[in-house]
Amino acid sequence: MSFHKIRTSFIWLSIVTILCRIAGLLREIITAKFFGTTGIYDAFLIAFMIPNFFRGLLAEGALSTAFIPVVSELIAKGEKREEIQKITGAVFTFLLLSTSGLYFFVLIMSLVVMNFFTLSTKISEVLFLLRFTFPYLIFVSLAAWAMGVLNARRRFILPGLNPVVLDFWWIISLFFFTGFFGNTLEQKIFGLLIGVLIGGASQFLFQVPLVLSVNGPIILNTNWKHPATLKMVRLFIPVIIGMSVGPINLLVDYSFARMLSEGMVSALWYATRIYQLPLGIFSISLATVLLPHLSGDVAIRKIEQVKENIHKGLEQTIFLLIPSAIGMIVFRKEIVELLFKRGLFSQYSVEITAYPLMFFSIGLVFYGMAIIITRAFYAYNDTSTPVKVGVISIGANVLLDAVLMKFMGHGGIALSTSLVGLENFLLLFILFKKKFGLLDTKRISIGFLRILLVGLCWGIILGIIRHLFLHFGNFTVVAAGVIFGAISYFAISCMLRFPEISEIRIFKWKT
Repeated sequence: MSFHKIRTSFIWLSIVTILCRIAGLLREIITAKFFGTTGIYDAFLIAFMIPNFFRGLLAEGALSTAFIPVVSELIAKGEKREEIQKITGAVFTFLLLSTSGLYFFVLIMSLVVMNFFTLSTKISEVLFLLRFTFPYLIFVSLAAWAMGVLNARRRFILPGLNPVVLDFWWIISLFFFTGFFGNTLEQKIFGLLIGVLIGGASQFLFQVPLVLSVNGPIILNTNWKHPATLKMVRLFIPVIIGMSVGPINLLVDYSFARMLSEGMVSALWYATRIYQLPLGIFSISLATVLLPHLSGDVAIRKIEQVKENIHKGLEQTIFLLIPSAIGMIVFRKEIVELLFKRGLFSQYSVEITAYPLMFFSIGLVFYGMAIIITRAFYAYNDTSTPVKVGVISIGANVLLDAVLMKFMGHGGIALSTSLVGLENFLLLFILFKKKFGLLDTKRISIGFLRILLVGLCWGIILGIIRHLFLHFGNFTVVAAGVIFGAISYFAISCMLRFPEISEIRIFKWKT
């Protein structure tokens, strides 16, 4: 399929993602007011991240690396709907049984550890909250399965709206559930736990009607010997390690931050929410749309189309994420103040959040490009190479965290994340080019340097805008930066006839 058609789906999914990210930011804004950068919220975040780790491993990992490519290939080859329905039912059954079993195991282990071992208060808080956050894994895994079914059928809009469901219940719990448990933050956190569990269940139920429409009824099926299912298993086994890399790195980061003063975990969390906003809107949305198309084109041997779409995906990512990173660096403090400074989120909270945001932003474009190349590996049913790269990054992240944290505090942890992102991209790029030979190093390098040089000059314009509007308040500064910054970047791109923008129909020049 041509990149123009992929771009159309990408634009619509980006619009949906923007709405979801706005809802997510609203959720964090309200949460910051209720819990700020406090110790109990630090503990909650780590307890919430652990089931998310297994969700990425069992659900989103299996779906993005095995389920979607295999089902997309079957659809492209004209496989009967009934046969596909059996395969999707087998995956559904596996996720339901495995996540339920994992929850009971974690519940028993947490009870044993807390009753028979002497633990520090910080660790005890996390283990106690983990009993209540872990059931979220069951619900969100089934929601991820539904998303995979719909994406394989090239339905992107409804699954793209799915995060709003969790945000809705999260916000509802803050206003209406937390008050039932008491006045202290340690008591109010239980209201948030209830909201997370209801939100997880609702994320699955939200997608069920459309799943029933395109896939048929959900059939519990323990026959995992179908050739397509076995193929998914072969693809997924290496990913057990590979998909654990990101969550492990995140848990390492937050564990190091937990060793610092109170609130550093929360500060990293809020900064991550901001810098991942453009990553989700642009790169992840594009990669989500790109994967089933790449998988289908690989299956029917349209190699030139595959090559062009990978390059277009990388170029669009560079074009959009470099200016996003520069904008966040220039306006980092104003953005944090505008979004979060209210209630328990103090000026101190602003300072400790804006500091790592600057370092996170440096690696934004590298993570975006790595996501695109990783999806290209998956389209070729190669899950082992990203795993090898990911394992290397775990050791690099631990080492960089330990060293940089001594000199830069939690800002060093953020810088470590960016450096690991650069390392991941370079290794993935080199290995994909060596194995499949589809990447044009010169084309990507020239495009990257061109956008980077223009972006640095454009950053000076943003600095001037910030200086001119600084005395009018944070909202005016950020709004002026977004509006005038976007107009100026668009104008520069037009004057220089960037190919990333020249393909818009109102422009007629050839590139």
